Amino acid sequence: MTFTTYTFLMLFLPVVVAGYYALSRVFTDSRPGLLWLLAASLLFYGSLGPGYLVIIIGSVLFNFAVSWWMTSRPPESSARKRILGLGIVGNLLLLGTYKYTGFLAANLNAVMGTHFEALAVAYPIGLSFYTFIQIGYLIDASVGQVQRPTFLRYALFGTFFPYVTAGPIVRPGEIFDQLDTPVRSRIGGTQIAVGATMFAMGLFKKAVLADSVAPYAGTFFTFASGHDNIGASNAWLGMLAYTLQLYFDFSGYTDMALGIGYILGIRLPINFNSPLKATSIIEFWRRWHMTMTRWFTDFIYTPLAAAMMRRSVRGGYSNTARLLVVLCLPVIVTFLLVGLWHGAGWGFVIWGAIQGAAMAVNLIWREARRRMPGVIGWALMMVTFVSSLAFFRAPDVATATGIVRSMFGFGLAGPPVAQFYGTTELFRTVTVIPALLWVVGLLAIAVFFPRNSQEILEGYEVGLVTMPSPERTSRLRLRWKPGLRWALTFAMVAAAGLVSAGGPSPFLYYNF
Repeated sequence: MTFTTYTFLMLFLPVVVAGYYALSRVFTDSRPGLLWLLAASLLFYGSLGPGYLVIIIGSVLFNFAVSWWMTSRPPESSARKRILGLGIVGNLLLLGTYKYTGFLAANLNAVMGTHFEALAVAYPIGLSFYTFIQIGYLIDASVGQVQRPTFLRYALFGTFFPYVTAGPIVRPGEIFDQLDTPVRSRIGGTQIAVGATMFAMGLFKKAVLADSVAPYAGTFFTFASGHDNIGASNAWLGMLAYTLQLYFDFSGYTDMALGIGYILGIRLPINFNSPLKATSIIEFWRRWHMTMTRWFTDFIYTPLAAAMMRRSVRGGYSNTARLLVVLCLPVIVTFLLVGLWHGAGWGFVIWGAIQGAAMAVNLIWREARRRMPGVIGWALMMVTFVSSLAFFRAPDVATATGIVRSMFGFGLAGPPVAQFYGTTELFRTVTVIPALLWVVGLLAIAVFFPRNSQEILEGYEVGLVTMPSPERTSRLRLRWKPGLRWALTFAMVAAAGLVSAGGPSPFLYYNF
């Protein structure tokens, strides 16, 4: 069961919302409603794989016990720091066992000629997300940024179904502060109308836009994995198709998650803010997967940069060396870890290295106070991100390298794009015209559409702002208001999403 299945849309979500609202009217105490949401969250996650429940329940119990043990010690004691370290190691071991064992064994076997067998275990959907959520809780609790919650509140925080599978990566203060607010002040007809509108926009993005361009991306990578002569036009069309599939898939999921949370009276952090409108790679990462960027910035980049700064001061580094060590090295290391967080494979490592190197260059350019026209900055950002996604999506590094070579004209001459999409037996159902139309149309929406989902719902504060991004103004007053015109508009949007939903098309970020 996912957000786009009819079981979720027609049964699970209506029952959960109706039950939660009914309990909030019957009981003044919020605990029955929270218990209802906890049961619904466990049912939702268990529907993805019954064995996954054991893992997430064990994770919640472990982290709650560690936090209880840790916060019972004096704030500045070494014991508290040791317990925090134990908790972080425990979470990373859980994540590593399921996500990185095979990758490590394969590389050891290749280098050392050994024959280690990796554990044949299924990767639990969302493990990377709820592991990082709970590591963030332990760190915040260790420095006193969050008070120790009741077990019911913590269990819901660690399993809440709108974000447990693919984010956003919430911080404890964002959720606990809202759970401590009386439920009746957080829910009502406005929340249902606004949240349902947000959810409808997300469903449309996923089921209509992302899933419609997905066959062209899938066709491209299937062909590329078995051919060296792809051709530049084919490579760019295929990579743009995948970029836009990923864009609208993740944007759609984010909108649906925020919409569900708002209906239930819990505002979640904004996680997606029109990143393809960015004019630099720095701005892009302030807009794409914003809560992940925040997590790595707060817990990896900032401490590492501070340590590098102290080291450079003590070592008497030159200005050039300090620039490279303090400004570039931390961001490159951080994005290498971002790549590994997304997946266990050398393709993800290379993708992370490309993002880190691009960020370092952008930081140096900014440090030099150089200016660049916005169009050129946008083009450089797009070329970097789109081409790097070959390593993110391709089945192996060799295939990804071949795609990138073709994109920049270093590969063999490939077939023309019309032949690639229209005449070979493998692609007899795919033609170039629909592929081009979808790519051009979706790119235009992503770049030129005047307002995104949260901006259309401006004034209702559907999501929590997580990171600063440039202010944008629109000449069009495209703003949702209660009324017949907007109701009919989004009824059609929801209908299109419902008609297109229901198929076996999981969200792409379920793989990460």
